[in-house]
Amino acid sequence: MRNLAHVITEESWEHIALVVFVHVDDAYQVLVRHYGTPRTRGPAPDMSDREVITCAVRCERFFPGRAATFYHFLAQYMRALFPHLLDRSQFNRRRRALLGVIENIGRLWRTQVLPAGEDVRLIDSAPVPVCTYARSNRCRTVPGAEFCGVMTVKKAKFFGFRLHVTTTPDELIDEWLLAPASDHDVRVAPALLEDEARLTVIGDAAYTSAELEQALWDDALVVLLPLRHPTQHAQWSAAERRTLIRARMRVETALSQLTILFDLGLTGARSLVGVVTRVASKSLAHTFCFLWPRPDPVVA
Repeated sequence: MRNLAHVITEESWEHIALVVFVHVDDAYQVLVRHYGTPRTRGPAPDMSDREVITCAVRCERFFPGRAATFYHFLAQYMRALFPHLLDRSQFNRRRRALLGVIENIGRLWRTQVLPAGEDVRLIDSAPVPVCTYARSNRCRTVPGAEFCGVMTVKKAKFFGFRLHVTTTPDELIDEWLLAPASDHDVRVAPALLEDEARLTVIGDAAYTSAELEQALWDDALVVLLPLRHPTQHAQWSAAERRTLIRARMRVETALSQLTILFDLGLTGARSLVGVVTRVASKSLAHTFCFLWPRPDPVVA
């Protein structure tokens, strides 16, 4: 993924906005040709859907989790490019309404940059808190003990979701879904890999399950290669284990990028659809980082 410092020092803000808009518009037109326009009633809004999605990508790329700061920046410095800028509450409503379009644009972009014949995926998960653990019993976004989880690295409890992803060895996010924080990785993996076939999937020891491995192979010829628990009788050789660990570092890097550069732990949303939309926007912005150096438009 291209370094953030390179983009903001080598390119003007106007150029970045125009490049994002062109790629969004290309993908949007492909979706319209295939599925029709997402709006079938009423007059067209002054601020188009492509402009809303462009702003969402730029917000998550350069002002992650800080929508208010981004909006002040737009209003003060980018008004010429976005003359019909909505107020922040209207923008958030429009972005939530465009959730399906955002995810489909992300899929088109991933298809464009996905290496041909790539049949290896890496699988892992990361926490997405929606409030502090102490306030979990008063949270209105999602209720229930199933949203209570543990951040293993920090050895701390949290309340919210876990983002489960598969990535390519080049750290490109392929599939993702949100699940309650208490759901074990083994339980979520079948849903995450539901549409995959003839792949080799590498995971950590949390995905160790003979039943899961057999089910994925029987259903879709998916080979799951998890790291083994030290207590297990069957172990990888030292060379195989080093190879799996090196591969797994790539998905950990992708999740670290989402967590640190895109502030995955700060969605700033108060509703369930708001959380999903913010995560989809962050995923889209992450995918755009792979698209940025490529001049090729999306082709239907």
